[in-house]
Amino acid sequence: MANDTTADVGLLQRAENLLKDIRSHARRVSRAKDLLAAVKGKEPSSKSYAEWLEIERGLGGYELGVPELDAQRAELIEALGAEMKKLRIKARMAFMQKLEMLAEAQDIALEKLSEAPLVLFADPLTFEIDFDAGGARLLYGHEPICELPLDAKELLGAHQTTVEELERRTIPSEDFFDRLRAAYRMVLAADGTEKGDRVDLVDVLVPLSVLGLERKDWRNKGPGALEPYPRHLLAWQLAKLRRDGVLERGGVRLDLGAATGGSTKNKQNVLYIPVGAKNGQYYGSLRFG
Repeated sequence: MANDTTADVGLLQRAENLLKDIRSHARRVSRAKDLLAAVKGKEPSSKSYAEWLEIERGLGGYELGVPELDAQRAELIEALGAEMKKLRIKARMAFMQKLEMLAEAQDIALEKLSEAPLVLFADPLTFEIDFDAGGARLLYGHEPICELPLDAKELLGAHQTTVEELERRTIPSEDFFDRLRAAYRMVLAADGTEKGDRVDLVDVLVPLSVLGLERKDWRNKGPGALEPYPRHLLAWQLAKLRRDGVLERGGVRLDLGAATGGSTKNKQNVLYIPVGAKNGQYYGSLRFG
């Protein structure tokens, strides 16, 4: 009798699971129907393409376990894929036309660095555009700054904001040399190592944040006033240091250690310093001597 009861419970659970899956499937299809109604008749654009991507993602990545319904879902996804291939071409063209038009109006020259993924150099920054994901990234060299929706106006707005921020926080190369040397000494003190030893380049980010706060404000404002020192700003200042020829000062020389091979695998441990649009090098350490 106990076995019969167990079997009944098992059958009931399977029925409940099936009903749950059907309801989940119904919600997904309903959501897809609403989105299809919303995008119907819209002009091809990066935004409308992103909406189609949402429809496709909502219907993919699972199986209902009911052959008839799964077959219908698969047919719908296939039909969506065919439409999206056509839309992708039109949306890309529309996006690029708008981006180029707005960039020209702002006197920003765009240089294509690669096609897949689409990478555009907009001096001094870089746009990395992923149409399939419906998004983009703003970078300095290979250092990510922010992720953005695939919207030309927002991309150029972020470009302008970042350039203004870089200009606000950039200090003369001579002053940066001295500040970087002080940050290096702070890392040596924290590690208990000797003058002239190498330290990881990314470890100077926190000391640079501390040194960015004026000494008179240390007591009055406290740690809450510290402004994070981003990786791309360090790469920017180091590139400027090199351009300005200030790698040596007062008989002291800055030595950056290049990172190669396996040492670049974890990008959080190294820093990419660009040279122009297409060249650059990863660095992992520094020393003053």
